Amino acid sequence: MNPAAAPVDWYKAFRREVRQARRANPLREAALVQQLGTWTRCLTGAVVAACQSLGWAAVARGHLSEVLPVVKQEYLAIDVMAFPQAKSPGWMKPIAAFELENRVDEEIIAYSLWKVSLIRCHLAGVFCYRENPEEIGSLLDFLAHKVMGRIEDISHGEERSTLLVVGTRSRGEDFPDGFFKPYVWDSAFRQFRPLPW
Repeated sequence: MNPAAAPVDWYKAFRREVRQARRANPLREAALVQQLGTWTRCLTGAVVAACQSLGWAAVARGHLSEVLPVVKQEYLAIDVMAFPQAKSPGWMKPIAAFELENRVDEEIIAYSLWKVSLIRCHLAGVFCYRENPEEIGSLLDFLAHKVMGRIEDISHGEERSTLLVVGTRSRGEDFPDGFFKPYVWDSAFRQFRPLPW
């Protein structure tokens, strides 16, 4: 797989992982009863597995990797980072960075988006959730105006993709298809658009 996979390739890999019963059942139950710690732990496993299925080495809490010379479970306080596979540890840029935000506060979600947007990588992603699907539009507008427009102004033209995946607890019965809604940043129109997958 191309080390700089498109957001749609990554999201398809994520969907394959999250559709497996061993991942889907605990994630759905945690979402429905709002067990945020369990939700984050299960989601971390699915994100790491999606990265690994693309041939990347993924690092996250509970998912140790020896891809860099200093072995840790989390780098730069980012929930999940993915790197190219290497025969031996070495200092390299990550391919992807993901934050998994389980709080609903817009400013906290904006902080997560800001964090991953500052990492020099091909794919930056944030997972977050809303109680109802009707709340997604205002969140997308908020993040577009408060974070993405300002980040793009200082990005120095680096080519990158930004993915936002919003879960809606009210659609837990449709898990995972109705639950996760992926959006990608469209820099030409300066807004998040539904990811065409």
